Amino acid sequence: MIEKLIFTPKEEDLKAAFRLHMTHSRFKRIGYFLLFGLAIGIVLAAWNGFGSINETIGLIAGMTLWVGFVALLLSVIMPLWWAPWYAQKIYKQQKDLRLELTTWWDDEKLYSSNEQGHGHLAFADMVKWRSDNNVLLMYRSDQLYNFLPNRIFTQPAAKAGLIRRLQDSCVPGEEQS
Repeated sequence: MIEKLIFTPKEEDLKAAFRLHMTHSRFKRIGYFLLFGLAIGIVLAAWNGFGSINETIGLIAGMTLWVGFVALLLSVIMPLWWAPWYAQKIYKQQKDLRLELTTWWDDEKLYSSNEQGHGHLAFADMVKWRSDNNVLLMYRSDQLYNFLPNRIFTQPAAKAGLIRRLQDSCVPGEEQS
């Protein structure tokens, strides 16, 4: 068992968690938008009666590029503007994010407690993890995660030990720099 890590989450920690969560799936999201634009282009070309080949290709390519541009624009705006605004809003609303938290782990589970309660999560029940220079995210599902800011790891090997526990439990993940 590792020593217990005691910290109070900061608004910046939550912003870093949102940023990491949102930026990871950016290219996948752009790909889905491109496919959507392609489908809309094909539907519009069919509606138009599949005129000349140049007109059909132009309509399909134009719609795909237009939707791709919108997706690219959104993928830049969301992490830079929306995620910080949303994190600030959630931080103000959710009282337990401003409470001192104690967290620790053993070979099987991650434990957390604060003055409102306590909980534990088996590593085997986590679906993935992701980390960067600011935060470690441990996912319960694709959209629900626990976060630990890197600033709380007082021992250099503590974060590496937690990641090793996740890997030993066959939880897929990645570390970004």
